[in-house]
Amino acid sequence: MRNNYRRFMHAFNELQKVIAEKVGRAPDTHFGELLGVARKEKDKVIETYLTQIDFYRELRNILAHHTMEGGEVAAYPSDALIREVESVTEKIKYNKKVRDLFLKRVRTFDVTDPLKKVLAIVNRVRYTQFPVFDGNELVGMLSSIGVTKFFAKAMSSESLSISAATVRDILEVESDQDFYAVIPSDKSIFDIEELFLKKMKEGHIAYTLLITETGEVDGRDDLIGIITPWDIPKVVANK
Repeated sequence: MRNNYRRFMHAFNELQKVIAEKVGRAPDTHFGELLGVARKEKDKVIETYLTQIDFYRELRNILAHHTMEGGEVAAYPSDALIREVESVTEKIKYNKKVRDLFLKRVRTFDVTDPLKKVLAIVNRVRYTQFPVFDGNELVGMLSSIGVTKFFAKAMSSESLSISAATVRDILEVESDQDFYAVIPSDKSIFDIEELFLKKMKEGHIAYTLLITETGEVDGRDDLIGIITPWDIPKVVANK
């Protein structure tokens, strides 16, 4: 157990180096300053573990500056605590990105695609939201709710023809086209969780994130993944 003093100090120093690198400061920067920078920059990874990190810092200070008679340290950290410090350090250093978890084929539609094509694909796959393009331009998202709304409106209108309907017609009845965003593939999982929570509080329950390498879309081939509210448990589990 006496050796745990050195093990803890080494683990804490490694944690300080990782945090310093993440916030762009020198490794020997005062630890309190590093946390201040992280708070100012709203670093979601570090903020997630801030309570634990503050505890590690307090314990480090006690061990470094308070000794008992005969030079004995005031306490010896447990093996479990040291493993926890090492685990938090690893999570900060190697926090997962969306590209690590959510790259997949993204099914898309063109505004000219007929409704019958949409229904055939919706019936075959479990997806409920699909990016829609007009040529190479991303123009919106088609949802199963939008399809339902279109049918409801068509049933009560003599001017709408279900057999001749296209994706463009369905988009016209989608009441909200502000329920998606395009994100780069290096976006942190921690940022994704916060974004979904924010959108849910705003009432965007079906919010969807489209993944590209850069966060920009110049054509449907740029889409390399998608994250929906159904994926939130996977996001939380990989923090």
